[in-house]
Amino acid sequence: MKTKLLFVLLLLLAIGIGSGTASASGKPTVIIDPGHGGTYGGTAGYSGNRTGYYEKHANMEVSNRLKTELEKRGFIVRMTRTKDAQFSRISSSQDLVERMKVANGMIASGNNDNTVFISVHHNATGSPTYGGYETYYFNNNFASSSYPPSTLQRHYSPESGRLATNTHRSVINSGVKEGRGIVASSFYVNRTANVPAVLLEVGYMSNPTEEAMIKQAWFQNKVAANVAKGVDDFFNVYVVNDRNGKSLRHYASKTDALNYAKTVAGSYVAHKKTGAVEGATKPEPIVRPLVYGIYHPSVKVANNLYGTEQEAVNEAEKWKNTRVVHTTTGSVLWSNYLPKKYVVLDGSDKEITRFYREDDAVAHAGKLPQASVIDESTQENDVLWSNFKRKNFIVRSKDKGEMIHLYNREEARDYARSWPNSELFDVWAQKVIFTNTDTTKYSYTPQNVEGKNRTETAVAVSKLLYPNGFASAKPQKTVVLATSGQYADALSAGPLAAHYGNAPILLSSTKTLTPAVEQELKRLKAKNIIMVGGTVALSASVESKLKSMGMTVERLSGKTRYETNEKINAKLPSADGMFVTAGNNYPDALTAASVAVVKKWPIVLVRDGMAVPNRIRTAFGDEVVIIGGTAAVPAAMETAIKREIGADSVRRLSGTTRYDTGTATIEHYSKEFISNRLIVSTGTNYPDALVSSAISARYNAPLFLVPDGAMAATLSTSLSKNSKEKLINRTYYVGGAVNPSIKTTINAMQK
Repeated sequence: MKTKLLFVLLLLLAIGIGSGTASASGKPTVIIDPGHGGTYGGTAGYSGNRTGYYEKHANMEVSNRLKTELEKRGFIVRMTRTKDAQFSRISSSQDLVERMKVANGMIASGNNDNTVFISVHHNATGSPTYGGYETYYFNNNFASSSYPPSTLQRHYSPESGRLATNTHRSVINSGVKEGRGIVASSFYVNRTANVPAVLLEVGYMSNPTEEAMIKQAWFQNKVAANVAKGVDDFFNVYVVNDRNGKSLRHYASKTDALNYAKTVAGSYVAHKKTGAVEGATKPEPIVRPLVYGIYHPSVKVANNLYGTEQEAVNEAEKWKNTRVVHTTTGSVLWSNYLPKKYVVLDGSDKEITRFYREDDAVAHAGKLPQASVIDESTQENDVLWSNFKRKNFIVRSKDKGEMIHLYNREEARDYARSWPNSELFDVWAQKVIFTNTDTTKYSYTPQNVEGKNRTETAVAVSKLLYPNGFASAKPQKTVVLATSGQYADALSAGPLAAHYGNAPILLSSTKTLTPAVEQELKRLKAKNIIMVGGTVALSASVESKLKSMGMTVERLSGKTRYETNEKINAKLPSADGMFVTAGNNYPDALTAASVAVVKKWPIVLVRDGMAVPNRIRTAFGDEVVIIGGTAAVPAAMETAIKREIGADSVRRLSGTTRYDTGTATIEHYSKEFISNRLIVSTGTNYPDALVSSAISARYNAPLFLVPDGAMAATLSTSLSKNSKEKLINRTYYVGGAVNPSIKTTINAMQK
């Protein structure tokens, strides 16, 4: 029995291909889950290793007979699997997770009250004499923060108990031998079902006598018929509901139900199976938009959306490490693990209120005539924002003058340490309080990094990074190779190249390896090639050529650019954030790449109409930054992401043009770019900027995309600010497409 129970406990965490669509709303529906299947056969019982008849076969046979019996009684029936298959080959635990995604996905919208879930199993134990029929259900007394049930199962727990009672008694009253009886438990399938749910253990296959009976059609029919009768009994009740459709009580007698309904204003009585309303017209429910979400930093909280803040807080209080977030504004309204470390002070530095998030604190302070925001978690209670205080610490370059004004002494000192020949001036004390001992004289040199075409420009970047080829001691002698013909597959290759020892990104023609690329690989003394894209992008001939050169070759590709993106991101280590950009255009992804390689974040590509990608759905507690406007990444995608992981974790950086979006991104991450280098490339084509991310990774330098004509005001302002606050001693103009007049303007900014 221990062996079987251990496996079923993995149900704490079942499979094949789900069939059918969700039932019509309001119709009584039964979702049958034939346990195990495919590579996960369940118990072999007494003779399965000899006969090949395993638990998964018995589960399927009983489930098919139960389906027939239920349909005779007028129920809509769905099955998680209709053949011997599994949902995941990763592990049995993951198989259970995928099984329940299918099962819960079969519930018609709004029909949870009229749907039940039945998982069919057969048991086993070390004793060949133990046997009997058993029924398991989730009981709220078993709820724990380590193995949390879905929010809806907490609600339906009493109904799960009633379903267990009705089906179990019906089977046992028919003369079937009873085992442990009705057992309250926390099995995964029961606690994550979003409807009343039971798990049936029809009998013990480790008992040779019972195993022989389990295989018989008469026994399977008997169990199926009586489980169906129990389901019918479960639905054949009169339910008293409040005006919002919430179940208050149920009665076997219509008269008793109607009498109770008279005592509750706005209530009505409905027959659970037929849906017929008795005695009064069903009132219109009060509908509230579900904008208050419950989130956990490491696991998905099922059914986490509520219509009121208090409802969400009441549920969140039951669990550890949760927070309540407004799904539109991103405000954190309540948490039992986050500190309220952002403090709003008045003009006399007295505390007014506290917030979980800096954005919320600044928004509140901005409405006051005199206010500041401090971060109480820092050693000196750093001032983050103020509408009346002066930034009294000035970092000055002895060569170029004032660079930046800051509120906090230590922040300003750290900034001055980053730049040679600079000093920190205290406005209050009217004296220099820190001098950078590096007195290197500032000088500026622009540098063109270009070739005759896109392929040779990529080679030029590679030579810039590795003028003498890969050092013999370099552990990763890797190159990322993409097609020169289109951008789709390589949009997110920047972080991949950075991860592999800041590998150069080279571009080749599709059919044959471009000679310039071949020569560069030899010059670099490359050992490993990561090909990005399928054979339509880089042919098998290119791959064969690389292998003939003694290269170790790995190809990352999928049927679409989005699948290729998934393959690329699967190679990257976990990170504390990610960028989300459109996959059907290149500017925003190229902008994101220069930041992503510095922050070591992946880039996730999306398109209109697609589901939220898995990489985002599992980003609990991580920062998700959307680059681009709603024309690139639709508002619907942003809303879906916010609801999935919490709006407080999601930010959009965008502008009216690709150049505005680029500057908004660089401005937001300006502290990441403490660099004396600048990268500039055309924003009207992709290849030059595509290969530039490796320069960003080397020097922590931002990439500015520029137009062919005059610079927009936002771009000019951002470049000017960047040039003033940082001692740029070199600008790399990547590719030959940057307008000479723009080069002249940028060069002038550095003087």
